[in-house]
Amino acid sequence: MNLFRGMRLRSACAPVAAVLVGAMTSGAALAAGNDDALGAKALAEARKLGIAHPILDTHIHFYQPSRPGGVPWPPVGSALYRDVLPPEYKALAMANGILASGIVEASPLVSDNQWILDLVRGDHFFPWFAGQLEIGSADFGANLAHFAKDARFIGIRGFLWSPPAITLDAAQLRDLRDLASRGMTLDIISRGTTNTKDRVEALCTTVPDLRIIIDHLGGAQGAVPAPEWELAIRRLADVCPNLYMKFSSFYDMYQVGDGNRPWTAPTDLAAYKAHFDVLLSAFGEDRLIWGSNWPVSDLGGSFSGQIRLAEEYLAPFGQHVRDKVMFLNGLKFYRRVPPTH
Repeated sequence: MNLFRGMRLRSACAPVAAVLVGAMTSGAALAAGNDDALGAKALAEARKLGIAHPILDTHIHFYQPSRPGGVPWPPVGSALYRDVLPPEYKALAMANGILASGIVEASPLVSDNQWILDLVRGDHFFPWFAGQLEIGSADFGANLAHFAKDARFIGIRGFLWSPPAITLDAAQLRDLRDLASRGMTLDIISRGTTNTKDRVEALCTTVPDLRIIIDHLGGAQGAVPAPEWELAIRRLADVCPNLYMKFSSFYDMYQVGDGNRPWTAPTDLAAYKAHFDVLLSAFGEDRLIWGSNWPVSDLGGSFSGQIRLAEEYLAPFGQHVRDKVMFLNGLKFYRRVPPTH
């Protein structure tokens, strides 16, 4: 990155982040249908400062194994087991045209939600946070009410750490409806035997007011989409209008091993395009949302390389579609929008 571009990006971050923070906390305005205006304002602020291709990163993690007591994830011995903190990410993000980023919790400890909120307090580069709470647990409601007092806490990531994942029993439904009533969001993983597509369908149809996003390409693998994967993806997109897809963690498609050791993923678009085509055609330009999954993404390839793949893929669809996937859709999804009925 040349010096001029770096200065320009740093200058852009402050006014654009201010718009994004306003968007995160303006639920009433959003319910009234002003979300497109907020997105247009954020884009205008970026372009006023010469940023032609602004990016909102919707999936990053912070953690600090050197803290007293350590961390439950990543495991000791993993290539990821090191302190991963905001200064490192911000330097990387600004060098790659990212104007703001949302954090997704990577720890099952309730207390680590507060640690993240405190870690980035006052830093508008990180306007929102999706925490981690166990859906169906006895203290879910109390914990959600506590964290919801912070406007940056816009939702949670769920069904990841504790079996039996999606059951939709009485306790889970109670908590999912609580989440939906607050206008919050739910991130989930759906790949392999983790939250299978039929369970995701049951989830999104049973709680239709809840905005849900499947992280990391919905379990895409290899160069050629498996017919059963494609069928399940297209069905989900059709029957679940409240379901979104995160256009993230591309290198996972070629993961080798348990995900704790580096691997070398392809760098050419042809290795990814067939799966990208399925996801874009199924979910459309309004329900596909870019995210990096940093620092996990570093295990398979470079941060800038993943952005290049996204930009190269989206370029033929035009600037408007590109801006939706790389910037606007994330802004519209990750904020509190209480149901209107």
